[in-house]
Order: sequence, then C-alpha cells, then structure tokens
Amino acid sequence: MRGRNPVGEKLSEAQVRRFSDRALLRDRDRRRARRRPAYVRAWADPGGIAPVVDCVILDIAEGGVRVTALHGTVLPDAFRLQLDSARRLGDAEVVWRNGAAVGARLAAPGRA
Repeated sequence: MRGRNPVGEKLSEAQVRRFSDRALLRDRDRRRARRRPAYVRAWADPGGIAPVVDCVILDIAEGGVRVTALHGTVLPDAFRLQLDSARRLGDAEVVWRNGAAVGARLAAPGRA
C-alpha cells in the first residue's frame, strides 16, 4: 500500500496541498469556536453491517469537526469518528455538506 497513510497519522504536505487544491478548505467558516487544522487520517463507522469509510479530519473545533471522505465515498448522516481501534473522537452528526466535505457535530466526545 505505497503512498497511503495509516489511519490516525498526519498527512504529508503534498497530500494536504491536494485537498486544498480541491477547494475543500475554501468554504466560509461559520463556526463560533476556533478551528484547528488537523489533516489526520481517520474512519467513519456508520454502525451495523455498513462498512467503515476512510476519511481525513481537515480541522477540529470544540464540539465539531470538518471531515472529507477518501476515494469519492459519501459520508453517512451519522457515524462514529475514530482515529484507530482504541481512539474514538465521538459520535458525529452531519450538520452541513459542501461537496466532499462535511461539518459534523460531535455528540459524545471520546478519548482522543
């Protein structure tokens, strides 16, 4: 799996630029809480028998995240956001969508 970052690891500068070039980071910031850039691989687990979705956490703020799915996959409306099998950020509920990026409220923050 050459060129792929394991879940939970930082992306390279080239990978970050690729996401920026796709205009994922250009949407207007409407949050009250300050966002912190993250660019960390993670996965969204919709629960049940549905498969997990590889994604990138673009930034994080108190109570929420901006996430994009990899490989053109659409993120579900609700999912558990995890960095790896032991580190869960929380249960996420999508509150807006802009192309491949979603803004999600973290309903139950976990151990990060």
